Amino acid sequence: MKVNRVAQHVVLALAICSLQSQAAEQQEKQSQIEVLEVRGAQIADSGNNLPDIQQGRIFAGKKTSVVELSEQPALIEPNLRQMFATLPGLFVSEQKIPSIYNVNYRGLGDPHESEFVAFYQDNVPLGANMFGYPTMYYMPGAQRIERVEFIRGGSGLLYGPQIGPVVNFVTRSPSAQAETAIVTEHALGSDSMYSTYNEARWAYGDTGFMASFDHRRADGPRQNEDFDVSAGYVGLSYEGFKGIKIGANLDVYSSDSGEAGRLTSAEFAANRELVKTPFNRVKIDQTLASLTYEQRLDELSSLNGKIWYLAMDRFSRRAAAFLPPAAEPTTTNIDEQQFRNLGYDLRCSLVWGDNYILTAGSSGYRGDSPRTQHRSNDIRSDAQNAADLRFEQDRLTTYSALFFENLFRFGNFTLVPAVRYERINYDMVELVRSPGLNRDAIDLDRTYNELLFGLGAGFRLSDHAEIYANVSESYRPQRFDDLINPTSELAGSNDPSLSKALNYELGYRRQVTEKFAFDISFFLIDFKDKIEQIQVNITDIERINSGDSRHQGIELSLQYAFEVTAGHNVTAFANGSWLDAEITRSVNSSLVGNTVSFAPDYLLRSGLTYDGNGLNAALSLTMVGEQYWQDSNRAGGSGANVIDAMIPSYQVVDLSAEYELSNRWSLFAGVNNLLDENYYSRVRTDGIEPAAERTAYFGVRFNL
Repeated sequence: MKVNRVAQHVVLALAICSLQSQAAEQQEKQSQIEVLEVRGAQIADSGNNLPDIQQGRIFAGKKTSVVELSEQPALIEPNLRQMFATLPGLFVSEQKIPSIYNVNYRGLGDPHESEFVAFYQDNVPLGANMFGYPTMYYMPGAQRIERVEFIRGGSGLLYGPQIGPVVNFVTRSPSAQAETAIVTEHALGSDSMYSTYNEARWAYGDTGFMASFDHRRADGPRQNEDFDVSAGYVGLSYEGFKGIKIGANLDVYSSDSGEAGRLTSAEFAANRELVKTPFNRVKIDQTLASLTYEQRLDELSSLNGKIWYLAMDRFSRRAAAFLPPAAEPTTTNIDEQQFRNLGYDLRCSLVWGDNYILTAGSSGYRGDSPRTQHRSNDIRSDAQNAADLRFEQDRLTTYSALFFENLFRFGNFTLVPAVRYERINYDMVELVRSPGLNRDAIDLDRTYNELLFGLGAGFRLSDHAEIYANVSESYRPQRFDDLINPTSELAGSNDPSLSKALNYELGYRRQVTEKFAFDISFFLIDFKDKIEQIQVNITDIERINSGDSRHQGIELSLQYAFEVTAGHNVTAFANGSWLDAEITRSVNSSLVGNTVSFAPDYLLRSGLTYDGNGLNAALSLTMVGEQYWQDSNRAGGSGANVIDAMIPSYQVVDLSAEYELSNRWSLFAGVNNLLDENYYSRVRTDGIEPAAERTAYFGVRFNL
């Protein structure tokens, strides 16, 4: 029955596209001038923003940003601090494991594993499970990413109901027009780091092909802080039919990383190199496959479809922390979660009437996410023995959505209303209950239906200036543990409702001159019924809707490009986010008026890039204000195990450069944390995660 509902949405979307195509045929006699007017309506030279419409998605009336990584020196890994240097407000909570990424935005939620930021690769969701376990354990190799697209405002209802924004990595893809090219690069760096990236592109007839392989490993500054990552990609693009492009893509990824352990404030101050968990490991194996279809139905309308499949295995082996001469722990928890997601996204766009644009479509997925946990007496082994099974769960989610959005133009004024209908079903059962619990095993089947509205607007003051505004409804579905926590006595009575938010944005952007542009906006987010874990008694926890928060502030970005002398170009950039995030309602009255955790009052970035005579160099500065790591705004722990309430402010400088020796040979190098700042930005209840100290790398690239 649930599969039938998804199928019904697909059929309905196809019917909409068919009707749109028929309507478009009646408009074929419209002049080409009208078509250009529709698609060229954004501010002239505004290359840092997304176009008004792209692949069936309307971006008019929304705050967007684009980072062209091809214009920067090579990055040998997805260093988010540098990658996001020109994106105001994205806060990176740093740790050294390359397969776990921690990002939040405007103080929305703990940045742990980026649960409040939706990451996509070529418009395919990267989260382990979009709603039940929306965590980030994978990212495409930095060398393959062409640009980063950033969409605010609860995703503007473009990608789903998420309260936070969307970050979409657009990767290099095969093309039937591509010339044969082979690239190989190799780099060495600090902590015995080695990195290699290899890519081949070619075309045969109407078909383009591409393949790549990347690998990196390092020992890390601490024992058991090593990592080993490998990834591969193959893809093809068939373009033999007029106006049609059919693609097939396959990504495989594997990582094995050590966790050296988190520290108390006293331990971090005295010796940040302490190792407290010398045997803990995290392993990720993932396969991501997609089939894509792009068709221009005629000069005025298009159809974009995608079917994708994500298979991920998340494995962790974690024992309690200890320091010699204390005895090693006697047991370790071996936790394995499997994610098997099959999804689709289908969108149509049509120009109708007096240069209006309608987009409509459907998206959905079905995710199967079994989980087991074993408790073993061998803290160095990954073996999952049947006798050690602690609990086992089967978790199934089925999701489907229908959406409509229309871009109206009235002279210089644009209006973009949007509506999105969502249906999500959780079907979860506890096959083996955790020992020691008195409650019954959980068997839950629950369905939610939500209707969301959004409205974007814009007013063109001139060809180079625009005022824009957006208001979007959003919600955050429950995570698996919110409904079926395997270790809680009260999990059977957990019944938190959806968290909801209303996102407001008002901004002004202008291309002042051909060289200078800026964008400033004011934002307000009302976040209602946040789901949190509370300690009910000394041994038990419960997930509840704990309260509300208000997030408001200003974002500003500036960019100025100039030519020093002929052939020597410099671009200066600066951006900042000033945030006021406050708890306005809570079941714990003492929290009302407190600052939301992981919400620094300022996040500033600035830098310079240089391009000339074969040299491309970038220097960037990141400045982050102090922040609390708990909503209580209090220290954690007691005695010698205290974790200070406040994460101190910090400043980090990064430098990278690339030099083209010839058409075939290039050298590249970089220094991360150039001034060797001693800091941390990630704190959990069990301690502080030290951020990386100064590291350097040097590499060579060969093009054929």
